[in-house]
Amino acid sequence: MGDDALSEAAQGGHDWFVSFWPDEPEVGERAWRDHLDGKYAELGEVTPLRIRQLHIRVAQAEAAVERLRRDPHDPVGRGMLGEALDGAVGTTGLDAILVPAGHRPDVREPTLRATWVDAPRAELLTPSPPELPVRTDRLVLRRFREEDAAAFEDAWASEEWTGLLLSPPMSGAEVVEWARRRARAGDNTFLGLVVEHDGVPVGDSILMLQGVGLSQAEIGWTVLPEHAGRGYATEAARAMLRVAFEHYGVRRVVANLDARNDRSAALCERLGMRRESHKLGDFWSKGRWTDSYEYALLAEEWREAGG
Repeated sequence: MGDDALSEAAQGGHDWFVSFWPDEPEVGERAWRDHLDGKYAELGEVTPLRIRQLHIRVAQAEAAVERLRRDPHDPVGRGMLGEALDGAVGTTGLDAILVPAGHRPDVREPTLRATWVDAPRAELLTPSPPELPVRTDRLVLRRFREEDAAAFEDAWASEEWTGLLLSPPMSGAEVVEWARRRARAGDNTFLGLVVEHDGVPVGDSILMLQGVGLSQAEIGWTVLPEHAGRGYATEAARAMLRVAFEHYGVRRVVANLDARNDRSAALCERLGMRRESHKLGDFWSKGRWTDSYEYALLAEEWREAGG
């Protein structure tokens, strides 16, 4: 191939590359020069589309960090940073765009991943545990201890009690392992607490942080059969809502339940949660398809109701 043909091919490559920035030609030209200089070695796939996504997500992360340093619970900032790092519906985040840490030894330090994924996640999207125990008028919500297994063993062995729960019945050994796992601190995106009345476990309650920017939590609860009907689950769930909205700063709490679980549905409504969906035959549990409900409560609704 002659020099003219090479020049023509290079020009064609340049024109195709910068066409991804039709409204910002100067940005496209700068990206082209950086590409030729090998400055995008951290990308898993070095294409103009990925380079453009990199620029957009880094700018988004920078703006989100600025917002969240002013207010760590800013729901827009949480959404922006979550999307920038992990992506969202229809978008790709920096965690997927950049090569995994250590996979490119030729990349200079500090890496883009360290600067725009690892550091913002550690500073702003790594939840700290709440102050425990949580106390209400009648209850203490505390971390599990391995010896708590004994209080739950009979209930978890009961097919009747577990019939509307997500998990099947468990043997004594399985309950011990369940309590042991709950006792571990973990990464603080899951909070599982024993609900105690007068020093006796009466059930448990959980929060699972999820969604873009960990801005949503799913709540759940159980009450042991011998302690049912005394309002313990409602009292504990209200305390967990306060933890979700005030400590974790989520913008929304959801509860998912088997549609046959009338008691849990009534509890959701006592908490002020709205039934947002009734899904028909979507839920496979205990050998059959059944319906499910999703209830939800927004932070502003919770505040307007007096918290």
